[in-house]
Amino acid sequence: MVDILPLNGLFYNENKIGNISNVISPPYDVISQPLEKMLYNLDPYNIINLILPKGRVGEKYIRAKKIMNYWIKKNILKFDIDICFYIFEESFHLNNKIKKIMGFIGLTRLETYSKLRIIPHEQTSFKIKEDRLKLLSNCRANFGLVYTLYNDSQNKILNILEDTLQKNPFIDTPAGYDPTLGFKLWKITDTGKIDEIINIMKDKKLIIADGHHRYETSLAYRDKYNKLNLKERKNLSGPEDFILTLYAESSQNDLLILPTYRILKFKNYPGLEKVLGKLNDFFYIEADILKPAPYLNERLLKSKSRGLKSFFLYGENKKLYFITLKPSSTDIRSYTKPVNKEYLKTDVNILHEFLLEKISTLYKIEKIDYTHFIDNVIENIDRKRFDIGVLLNTPTVKELEKICVSGYLMPEKSTYFYPKPCSGLVMYKFDR
Repeated sequence: MVDILPLNGLFYNENKIGNISNVISPPYDVISQPLEKMLYNLDPYNIINLILPKGRVGEKYIRAKKIMNYWIKKNILKFDIDICFYIFEESFHLNNKIKKIMGFIGLTRLETYSKLRIIPHEQTSFKIKEDRLKLLSNCRANFGLVYTLYNDSQNKILNILEDTLQKNPFIDTPAGYDPTLGFKLWKITDTGKIDEIINIMKDKKLIIADGHHRYETSLAYRDKYNKLNLKERKNLSGPEDFILTLYAESSQNDLLILPTYRILKFKNYPGLEKVLGKLNDFFYIEADILKPAPYLNERLLKSKSRGLKSFFLYGENKKLYFITLKPSSTDIRSYTKPVNKEYLKTDVNILHEFLLEKISTLYKIEKIDYTHFIDNVIENIDRKRFDIGVLLNTPTVKELEKICVSGYLMPEKSTYFYPKPCSGLVMYKFDR
């Protein structure tokens, strides 16, 4: 059973800050250094002060707590007077068209992945979770959302939300950091509708689309807090048992996953042609020439539509090769850890569990980096920062659901859901 609750959200007071578009930000883990600097300059009250506070390690988390408490004291941040779910809509531009994703925001009771109701889809980094745990321990607040997907083929939740969506939102703002993004929020305060939503969601599974680190950090904090306060808690629920969550129905047409390309650096790089020579037994290899990104993506998708597993490899001297797994190699389970058929249908899993595994055994991959743009792949290889670039198809939402429900994790950075829900629009503070 997935247990969710409405909340009294913590919001920026528009009467104090003026323009809410200038105080929100992307999630902390996609903020580059130039963007971080821009956000600090955008508005003195920008949420960047709380999610990526300045200062020395250790001191910066205390600083974030002091800033947050001061803003609450001065009514820069204020608590909602209503207990409610919040309907969330994010608009974005794609191919000169406006697209939208919609969901609702509430609190999810934390539980371990082993219960198979809240399900991760990719691996995470310990270093990031350690940093987030220090921030959460000091501030006792969620400044951003865990973005989850649920399946509701009968649109029961949407039917409940529709009446509210006909009204004017109480927040309607572009993003100051990216004017192509827009955010809207509505409130659901009707207790009957709230109870209906809670009951419907009890039978759902939640797949974490974005926010694995935030979720796992909250689990660690809950366990740490409960252990330290065992006598006081006595099995009662506290605010630490919940996390601020966006719930999005998974069949929405505008749900978008961007491709995440790999760039590889080797300890013993012999050149792309020698690497390919070691793959002849497993892949058909075809030389190609560098063409615009739409052509490259279209060729990858065309191959996927035929049930094939194909990749572009880009190397020194602007060499580009299109490689396709041979039919005789399609059952590669003998080369990988035990997995199911759905796992092996996904290009990114073939890449990591088979192709990169074989290459690394021979030449030792020293570093893997990630980018969503083909131009960045080309630049990094041409400037010899990395040795080989890999272009691949992105998994679909349906593929993701099948793999996750089967209990398997995909490699780190397998997906990039776009656009990301912003931080700072609605927050969850444990203590009033």
